[in-house]
Amino acid sequence: MELYSVRSKVDLEQVAVHDWGDVDIVENLVETLDRVKSVCSELLDSKKIPIMAGGEHSVTKAAADALPDDTGLVSFDAHLDLRDEFLGEKLSHATFMRRVSEKIGSDHIMEVGIRAFSRPELDFTRKSGVTMITPQDLREAGISKTAQRIRGFLSRFSHSYVTVDIDVLDPAFAPGVGNPEPDGLSTDELLTLIDASMEENIIGFDLVEVSPQLDSGQTAAVGVKVIFEAIAALSARSHKT
Repeated sequence: MELYSVRSKVDLEQVAVHDWGDVDIVENLVETLDRVKSVCSELLDSKKIPIMAGGEHSVTKAAADALPDDTGLVSFDAHLDLRDEFLGEKLSHATFMRRVSEKIGSDHIMEVGIRAFSRPELDFTRKSGVTMITPQDLREAGISKTAQRIRGFLSRFSHSYVTVDIDVLDPAFAPGVGNPEPDGLSTDELLTLIDASMEENIIGFDLVEVSPQLDSGQTAAVGVKVIFEAIAALSARSHKT
């Protein structure tokens, strides 16, 4: 892909990015997440900004375990992933955000693009302080006010972390996902909100749930674009300070 960001007016050939390779995974989920946490912790301790490409969404739980206190987290996702357990398991792609809320605090979480959840998950958001923005909320408020709302949320914390489940996009834009959900965000909406999320206090970012076996290449391409524009926005912010 070409390396100039029209949105941020940044040439990524001039941005210092290091590919640190892959985390060696094993069949045991807990062990795999411990490895991810260890890598994230090492990078954060070195004052680097880790950018992960998943993988299923439970990798965000590992990143959250490595985050410092007073970190706000914004999740772009079609699903809340706030079940207390799923198929008898406390830790999975459907429960990881509940575990994250127990680690960093429910009022430190904003979920954007949400349109698929169980009633118990909805009840949990209402009583716990998780902030939820649906596609309908976005369309009623407009993209500029929604972006401002995200920035306002993240500004409350010393640090911020952003996670993107690519199924936040409508399946028309990202069909290669395991749990497609209609009535999602457009690519422009997501990229605009990602740009708004890349505040000066950002300390980590991930993009997850691209499913190659279900994809023609379209979903992978937009996933790369999200990461690309996030890096460009981060670079643009750093050069202003």
